[in-house]
Amino acid sequence: MKHTLFAVLACTPIAIAADEWRLPDEKPAFKSAPGAVLAQANCMMCHSHEYITTQPRFTREQWKASVTKMQQKYAAPIAPETVDALLDYLVRSYGKAAK
Repeated sequence: MKHTLFAVLACTPIAIAADEWRLPDEKPAFKSAPGAVLAQANCMMCHSHEYITTQPRFTREQWKASVTKMQQKYAAPIAPETVDALLDYLVRSYGKAAK
């Protein structure tokens, strides 16, 4: 009986629904503001934008420590002359004012 049921099921045509899917809407990588292109160029070579945007709201000093760590420990090629502008953007868009 088992084998007969299997044979019947194996020979029964199965309707397969067509895949209907679409890619999710694309979200901008970073908040649109002066410095966003700089952040995208420097941060996204190693990180997704979610890595940056889901961090706690750091102070400028905390963002600076993070950027310095990326430069020194992980050899991120962030040009020293762009650090202040990058920090301005990170603090303005994803930071908090220092106490």
